[in-house]
Amino acid sequence: MEEYIDENVSSLPDFRTGLSNLLNGQDIDANMLSSFSSLIEPDMSEFLMGLADVDLMRRRELVDRMVQQAELDFRLDFVDLFFRLLADEDARVRESAINGLWEHDRIQFIRPLVKLLGHDSDFGVRAAAATSLGRYMFMAECDELDERRAALVRDALHDAVQQGPDIEVQRRALESIAYLAEDWVMDLIDLAYDHEDPRMRQSSLFAMGRTAEPRWAPIVLSELGSAEPAMRYEAVRAAGELGLEPAIERLIALTEDLDGEVQEIAIWALGQIGGKRAKEVLDFLLENGNEAQALAAEAALDEIEFATRPMQMFVHEYNADELLVDSSVPDDDDDVYEIDDEDEQDHPHTHVHDDDYDEDEGEEEDTDWPDEFLDFE
Repeated sequence: MEEYIDENVSSLPDFRTGLSNLLNGQDIDANMLSSFSSLIEPDMSEFLMGLADVDLMRRRELVDRMVQQAELDFRLDFVDLFFRLLADEDARVRESAINGLWEHDRIQFIRPLVKLLGHDSDFGVRAAAATSLGRYMFMAECDELDERRAALVRDALHDAVQQGPDIEVQRRALESIAYLAEDWVMDLIDLAYDHEDPRMRQSSLFAMGRTAEPRWAPIVLSELGSAEPAMRYEAVRAAGELGLEPAIERLIALTEDLDGEVQEIAIWALGQIGGKRAKEVLDFLLENGNEAQALAAEAALDEIEFATRPMQMFVHEYNADELLVDSSVPDDDDDVYEIDDEDEQDHPHTHVHDDDYDEDEGEEEDTDWPDEFLDFE
């Protein structure tokens, strides 16, 4: 059930009241959670000390609720807290904390996530870390992450795919590394598609969609007719991400699939591909489909509308004052944020270690977020 913070600010508990309510066993509600938002020292340390005395199941419930509530209410900020909880003694809490960081791409998260992927005792935590590192591979492919950090993430994911201790860790690492448009990544996806474990085959289809490579179209189109619902689901998702127009008629048929999740992802895929035929079907489902189909069709139509909206609507017309140059800003940004790459090697799997980093390099310093508590050695 969705739960929202009381709009009457005066009725909201302050931090210590919220902590007292937590320790005294009161129900965990949105108002209590709000009192733990944006914690700074010394409140952060006090909260963590109090949390250590909370029953394990209640601690798990609290962190799960924080993750859920942060998705519902943009005003809530548990990022720093989630980071600290990466060191929690309970694997379930660590996994939830990783999931809570899913939309945040601070470079300071990279090394802790890499360490969790490579060394955590729980496979669920490792798999979550592999998934979380995917956003950094996307940043690297968009040239938004420096090569040293990109190599650190790339090598960790590559090792996890090849030598991961569990199939779940391997498959999530494959999905994350698929953002890289490299031949050796395509080879990994090929191998995964031929894997004996169906979960790895499912992830290979997921990865095919992420590559945006048309070479996978024949496989994706073929798997739309798979007898396995999970394979159909991933093939449909890949068809949408690849924008496969030849898949439209098959996707239309799959909007009536026996599996409800396949129906909904097929509707989503039609929204990704777009076109007159897809829009006609989505309009029909919006008016005549069941509740789930109608909601999915509405979202898909919004996607089509956004994709076809004239770009001029997003162009900002600057006035003369906005065009004035601030002479206090250096002319060359590269001098401010320069990273020395002269020691980089050409091998795609060169391992970069934490001590290779220059503490002064980059726009932000990794050392702003100490991770000594993640020392697994």
